[in-house]
Amino acid sequence: MSYKLSNCQRVLMRSQGFTLIELLIAIAIIGIIAAVSYPAYQESVLKSHRGDGKIALTEAATRQERAYSESGSYLANSDRSKLVSNSDGKSSPDGYYIISVDNTAAVSGCSTGGAAPFNCYMLTATPVGVQANDSLCTTLTLNHIGQKGSTGAGVCW
Repeated sequence: MSYKLSNCQRVLMRSQGFTLIELLIAIAIIGIIAAVSYPAYQESVLKSHRGDGKIALTEAATRQERAYSESGSYLANSDRSKLVSNSDGKSSPDGYYIISVDNTAAVSGCSTGGAAPFNCYMLTATPVGVQANDSLCTTLTLNHIGQKGSTGAGVCW
């Protein structure tokens, strides 16, 4: 007993799967899309982490102003644990930046000669860990008169 398939049945049987070529083309397209989108994703992650440094600097500046109103002097780098909220006393809230304070005339324009009482400061956020790969914004700065700055080729603030 031999069965003959109609043309309609042959088309149904043939269209039940993908050929190897079709699968390879689909994988190649997915690979190209991933290769194009991954660098953009990485840049987006670095940019979002910059917010951690900005938050840390503005928080430290607020605490500097509080210290100045209480004691008549800004805090030095040795007191930076009073400026940041992270438990290690030196890094930003999420740990992507190390915060430092400079009260010397060369950097911040202080007229005290580098000794307390300090009448100005320069806060610097230096990236660490994965954030150190951020070549557009290598450091973020904020001084006693609210001037924001950065090193690198990008627009950081």
